[in-house]
Amino acid sequence: MKAFFVFLLKFTLTAVCLGWAFSQVDFSHSVFTQPGAVDYRWLTAGAALAGLSVVLLGIRWWCFLRGQGMQVSLGRAVELIMIDGLFSLASVSGLGGSAARIILLMRDHPDRKLVIAMTVMADHLAGMVSLALLFFIISAAHFESLADPSALGRGVIHFAWFYLGGGLAMVAMIFIFASPPFHRRIHANDRFARWPLMKRIPEIYDIYRKNWRLSLAGLAVSFLMLGAYFSSYFCGLRAVGGDTSFGTVMTAMPVIDAISGMPISIAGVGVREKLFEVLLRDLANVAPETAVAASLAGFACNALWALLGALFFLKKRDRIRVSELGSPSSPTHQ
Repeated sequence: MKAFFVFLLKFTLTAVCLGWAFSQVDFSHSVFTQPGAVDYRWLTAGAALAGLSVVLLGIRWWCFLRGQGMQVSLGRAVELIMIDGLFSLASVSGLGGSAARIILLMRDHPDRKLVIAMTVMADHLAGMVSLALLFFIISAAHFESLADPSALGRGVIHFAWFYLGGGLAMVAMIFIFASPPFHRRIHANDRFARWPLMKRIPEIYDIYRKNWRLSLAGLAVSFLMLGAYFSSYFCGLRAVGGDTSFGTVMTAMPVIDAISGMPISIAGVGVREKLFEVLLRDLANVAPETAVAASLAGFACNALWALLGALFFLKKRDRIRVSELGSPSSPTHQ
């Protein structure tokens, strides 16, 4: 029953945001009524870049797996990332994808369950750090473009500053408290002996400080992954007839990705389209019908690879029951 109400709430918010975005669309001048106007060459390029972002995401996670001494092939890491995308797309929350990734790798390494869960968490934290740093770098470089948006756009950007800034602070605190001096002080006299996980989890995180080269490699790959992912949406914009610069899309995308990635709608649909409509209008006076269509085109390019994850999921070794994923509210996310 709880899962049903979560789905109903997310479905309602998705529908409201989509309706809000489409309320600004002039359908008489839109690819929604003229599908022949879509440039499929740009759409193909967007799909290719989306595929590249999936491979880079697999490489990022593989770096964190190697940091923990996990013997997992790069190909297997990419397979599990695609299955993650499939479950994230189909799940009532974005949590099912991470849960599927963890469960499937646990089958291969049943003695490393906690370590596997922590590699997925570290992978999400790297995504948060790279997204936040990219956002603040772009904010500094394009401050004039962001300084005078609409009231709604200003609220969105301010929220992104607090959300991503808070994310960076959280990641910093995790690694500070996991460092040996703090860890020893916190656990002196075995004050938390009744909860061994409270001691074990910081020790696992501290391994990334010791294997800092692999950690930095994962973070570097994360920047490349975001570049490919954001570029797929630029291709979506060009596919539907938009002529806005690449820099404008790169300026807007960190904010759009941060907020639409929150588990408040189904796969970010609706929220993403409204944010595209607001920010591209503020930054480059893009027509709402073009912005909304661009968002949906970019999403389609990326959803294609999530759907292709079904090909791997159909393999006997990777079939799992829905019940194995646990509650949709299980804490497994970025």
